[in-house]
Amino acid sequence: MADLYYTVYEGAAEVAVGPILHNKVNIGVASAQSAPIPGTAKRHKRVRIMADGNCFVNIGENPTAAADGTSGWPMGAENPEYFDIAEGDRIAVIQR
Repeated sequence: MADLYYTVYEGAAEVAVGPILHNKVNIGVASAQSAPIPGTAKRHKRVRIMADGNCFVNIGENPTAAADGTSGWPMGAENPEYFDIAEGDRIAVIQR
């Protein structure tokens, strides 16, 4: 089974200092959500996302990722990307 790993930082400058959260979500045939990004002020956190399987990813308050690509965007395996995600938002993932 493939996984989507995400690491949350306070911001771009803190990437070198270390994360405040590191977690994963299983990539499967149904859309799965991460835990909320920590915080309550809706400030943005820098988040590194890396999947070890090809998937579609979506971000929001209650996101759903769709296997046909209509909701979210494709992400290739072993290709980490950085995003600024609002506190309280979640990451949704589904295999492709």
